[in-house]
Amino acid sequence: MSQGPDRHARMDQLIASAEALGLRVAFRDLGRRHGEAYSSGIVFINHRRTLCRQRVTLAHEMGHAHYGHDWSREHDKSHDERLADQYAARLLISPVEYALAERLVGEHPGALARELGVTRRLVELRRGDFERDARIFQVVDELRAA
Repeated sequence: MSQGPDRHARMDQLIASAEALGLRVAFRDLGRRHGEAYSSGIVFINHRRTLCRQRVTLAHEMGHAHYGHDWSREHDKSHDERLADQYAARLLISPVEYALAERLVGEHPGALARELGVTRRLVELRRGDFERDARIFQVVDELRAA
């Protein structure tokens, strides 16, 4: 999946989605940082990082924009970072792609991350979504049966 010829096209699609949110994406050397976002709507992505890291970083910054996180005010940074990561996981990992990847490489989060072209953290967060969904469906089925 992540190894296919469409990985650059996927980045182009992600950039188009970011622009639809009102973000402007630019690439530059940011040293050790993966990315930077500014209240003006510009997001800088470190061009020296892997394409995987660039995609994850852009999706994460899109999460901050989606939730309207305002860094100029007091906020719960760890909560906001988790929300942005969850947004990125949902954006970059579809249930179908996840299932296909799991068939190919098994359940190991690192192997899944490599196959899906994301980070292990995003795989683990997305897996949590699927587990929550399964519990919800189980409760709904039990209520229907009652």
